[in-house]
Amino acid sequence: MTNQETLRVLDPTFVPAVVSPGMADRPRDLNGKTVGLLANNKLNAEELLEAIHEVLTDSFSLAAAHRVNKGNASRPADPDLLDKMAGEVDVVITANGD
Repeated sequence: MTNQETLRVLDPTFVPAVVSPGMADRPRDLNGKTVGLLANNKLNAEELLEAIHEVLTDSFSLAAAHRVNKGNASRPADPDLLDKMAGEVDVVITANGD
């Protein structure tokens, strides 16, 4: 009996389809929306988010802004923090400082 192995050939020219699982739909605009500002605790992250917030308030009538600092730039945000934030805001903007 002969052992047969299957040879799998991959096509390096294949263009994969980009899939974004779990991505929320973007709102048409931010009028009346509560914006979450998620900083990563690096230097100037909160200042950058404040500058972005100021620009947004010039263009939209925001309902409110909810500011959160995740506290550690080298770790993902705590899932409980993200769940809580998701229940309080319509959109989130995050920023890295330095």
